[in-house]
Amino acid sequence: LKVTVIVNNAGVLDTVPGTFDYKLPEIYSISPNTSSLSGQDTITITGKYFYGASSVKFGIPSNVPIAGSVKDSVLQVVNPASTAGNFPVQIQVQGLYSDSSNTARFKYKDPLADLTYQLSLTNNTGLSDKYKIYVLGYSTGALKVLTVDDSTKTGKFSPVSSLSNPDSGYVQSFEIGKDITQIELSNSNPVFGARIYFLVADTTVTYKDSSNRTGNGNLGFYYYKKGASVLQVQNPPQTAYPPFSYIEPTFKTHQGLFIDVSSVDGFFFPMAISAQDSLGNELGRIGQPKGLTGDSIIASYIPFMKNLINNGEKVNAYMDLEQDAGDGLKVLYNPGLYLGSTCSPLDTVFDASLNQLFTSKTLKMNIWQNGGGASSVNEFFTVTPEDSVLFPDTNTTNKHGALKFVNAEGTTYYVFNPVGFSVVSYNKYDPVSKKSKMSHITGTIANNVLRFTDPLPVSSGLVKGMYVQGGEGATEGTTIVNKLYTSNNKIDSVGLTFSTNYPVIGTYKFAKAPTHYYNSSGLTAFAGLGLFADGTFRFSDTVSQVIVNGFENQLSTALNRGVAVYNFAQGTQGGLQPKNSSSPGYTTYNWAIETFWYPKGQPQNYFSLFMHTATAGLPSPSRLQVPIFTIPQGSVKSARGTTMGMAYGFAYDENPIFSVPGPQVPSEFSGEFPKGTVKLNLELGPWE
Repeated sequence: LKVTVIVNNAGVLDTVPGTFDYKLPEIYSISPNTSSLSGQDTITITGKYFYGASSVKFGIPSNVPIAGSVKDSVLQVVNPASTAGNFPVQIQVQGLYSDSSNTARFKYKDPLADLTYQLSLTNNTGLSDKYKIYVLGYSTGALKVLTVDDSTKTGKFSPVSSLSNPDSGYVQSFEIGKDITQIELSNSNPVFGARIYFLVADTTVTYKDSSNRTGNGNLGFYYYKKGASVLQVQNPPQTAYPPFSYIEPTFKTHQGLFIDVSSVDGFFFPMAISAQDSLGNELGRIGQPKGLTGDSIIASYIPFMKNLINNGEKVNAYMDLEQDAGDGLKVLYNPGLYLGSTCSPLDTVFDASLNQLFTSKTLKMNIWQNGGGASSVNEFFTVTPEDSVLFPDTNTTNKHGALKFVNAEGTTYYVFNPVGFSVVSYNKYDPVSKKSKMSHITGTIANNVLRFTDPLPVSSGLVKGMYVQGGEGATEGTTIVNKLYTSNNKIDSVGLTFSTNYPVIGTYKFAKAPTHYYNSSGLTAFAGLGLFADGTFRFSDTVSQVIVNGFENQLSTALNRGVAVYNFAQGTQGGLQPKNSSSPGYTTYNWAIETFWYPKGQPQNYFSLFMHTATAGLPSPSRLQVPIFTIPQGSVKSARGTTMGMAYGFAYDENPIFSVPGPQVPSEFSGEFPKGTVKLNLELGPWE
């Protein structure tokens, strides 16, 4: 509403040039945005121009009053009862209502009645009788493990308390076909964050897989604390257990089934879940398209990366992610998984973006983050860089660069820059090949001095005050670097506090805080570890934990998708207009626009780009090129113009928040299935 402003100047009425614009409220987010038909939940609405608001309409004629005071960008209201449906939400100011939009919708739904799905297990691997496939499942959150009814070969989750050894023992596995043919999943038998493993065992190989300790003689995982903890198989590369992949179901009481095909650790062999009607017709699918072989997907990886190299992108280090897992099995490791056991140029691939993100005074970020839990609030935080912030650990005086997050009430949090916070590898020059390569740091300890096998460059980042990772003569949280011994611009050795002699060459890592932080900046960003997952370690209250973990999640996600320092002023992508700095939470909103993801010329996770956009050929005679992961409904293209499939390319590769709703991102059925779905099928696809 535009009005003319007139000023009474000593009885003379002067018209002010131009007009004054009264804005209707704009809604950016609603949390939660669903409820039961009875309503009566406290709903937090964020946006701007809220001052003067008196009530909110949830798609029905009557308004409900606002609970408590109204801030310009946040208000709370208790939603009314309603019929089922997806309704517009509008805020009333002086008899006028805000416009409805995609971000201003609220869904009323009936609590789901008891739902049960039979997940049939289909072995289409094409492997010979030399191989057996074992299924093993558990839910530490629900204290349950997968058991099987021998008469029907149906698996279901049973309480650990019902087992013969309820305190500790071994989760048994079951051979597909011989022992188990389907798994029953039901919200009347809830599980939370369950994992169901599929392990492909070569019968000619002897594994260290606890099969001599399980009740049925098959491989197993050790459980303890009455099922609250499970000692699961280590991530690849490992030889104790057969190669594996897994799915993750969560099915809570009166809710829908969330189930995904996980590829967070990498791609090992084809796997898919299809939703089917009563006749077995496929209605929806996650994972690999039908018929696509593992060999074909692996064979497409190196050409995909070479094509990027030919177009001027620096992705050579990603070539090493294709690995031989033994017995002719080629696999693709996620960069986070790969860096967990080796060092690589990928250790520093995000350093330039991280340093810009944590030092630039021109980005002027504004981040939205939900506090979660009973005291949930949606808040906007201004973000500014600070050069030297004391790390909040009672045992350290180390300082480091950080981002400072401050909300309207002055509540302040910090997230620290992973670059230079730890030193876990260095660039070692080989005089024979005349090339440099990333190498582990090794040495021996004598008389509180760690002498390096090869001197480190002074530029390695190693400084006094850093902790030394426990083991090999160092004590966790106690052994600290107190002196650097240098010569010829190299660090030959370092003095230590409280170490023991260790004459055998060991591997050492250093960090400005102990225990959780001995990761390279690349591993931190790729896998969401250490400084990008430490809210739980630094805070005791749940709200602060959720908020800080949320900040770190967003930073990691933006880096992986190549939009952390992207210039959104360049325009639109796919018809969506980015928000500018006058909009609260605009940084979170822009990072979540899927059509901006994976732009050329920005550091990003190229493995994730491959997982979401690569194609591979079907077997002959078709040889048709198809996406390596199924395409979602309403699919969109990346900033490169390539259609994005549903996949997990990195740890936080989930559906975005605080944006215009987009198509599904991960390979997951998120609580709903296509209409007509009555059963599910898990297919272990062809290997070759």
